[in-house]
Amino acid sequence: MSETNHPHRLRRARGFEAPGLRALGLGAALLALAGCTPDAQVPISQEQTERELVLVQRHDATSQALGHAYKDMLVDAGVSARLAEPAADPVAEVLAGRADVAVAGSSELLAALGEVPGAKDDGDASGAPESTESPAAPGDLDAAAVNTRLHALTPEGFAVLDTAEAERTGTLVVTAATGAGEKLATVDQLGPLCPELDFGMTRTVRATLLPALGLKASCTPRAIVELTDDQARGVLPVISDAVQVQATTLANSGIQDNALVVLQGSASLFAPEALTPVITTEGVGQDAIKAINKLSAALKQEDLQDINRMVSGRDALHPKKAAADWLADESLVSAP
Repeated sequence: MSETNHPHRLRRARGFEAPGLRALGLGAALLALAGCTPDAQVPISQEQTERELVLVQRHDATSQALGHAYKDMLVDAGVSARLAEPAADPVAEVLAGRADVAVAGSSELLAALGEVPGAKDDGDASGAPESTESPAAPGDLDAAAVNTRLHALTPEGFAVLDTAEAERTGTLVVTAATGAGEKLATVDQLGPLCPELDFGMTRTVRATLLPALGLKASCTPRAIVELTDDQARGVLPVISDAVQVQATTLANSGIQDNALVVLQGSASLFAPEALTPVITTEGVGQDAIKAINKLSAALKQEDLQDINRMVSGRDALHPKKAAADWLADESLVSAP
């Protein structure tokens, strides 16, 4: 959620690179080279989908906009589809048979699908067996390794579709003033500075981030300010100096809009969460698979930030409208 006013239209600001965003761009580039899995083989022989597909996403506006975008892509391809009521755990809704499609982070999806009967991982090139569970600790596997394991799974009745370049992986940000004043640009520099810094994070993130900070950055913050999910999706805590370091995600358009510094090396503290759809296979045709994969192939990091920007702030668009505008801007659906 950006704390700046902005027009409804997409604002890519090409040519502008806020301090610290080189790290974000590098992460997206690495995903493009190693993390994505285009043309995934889906064990579905029929061409046409025979029934209405139900999509489900989380409550936040960005997730809802993504849900509407994928639904609109399906409808444009001639597939009947609708968006269900938001759910706290969309993947669980799909696995329980209450929905057909959800888009989730790659590590989250890896952990959930590893529990499905029939799911298996064929192991790595060395022949060593691979666990189907998520990384034991954030950052233990990079984005490419998580995606390799995820797409090696073959859960009965479900299929993992192509992973997008866009990710909602966690990250740590500071203001440009804090970065310059404290000479803080990387996670490796946090250790001696942490006793003077207040960190803002949600309770859920705290459970894994604090141990990772201690283990990988020798960092014990002066204080932890617990943020709500809405606060963490914005940047007001850090730009108002209520905290000096804030945990948010790379999807947050407020990072760029407020020229925040992304601490390099933050990826080592969080599990990779590249956006990946999961779909049930019963009654589903290749028309639905192709439509979903087409959108995922188009969804870059800047697009996810654009969507986040459109549904954030005082002049926020309704997620349905934001999705329609973005799809039209990218020429992904037929003109009305």
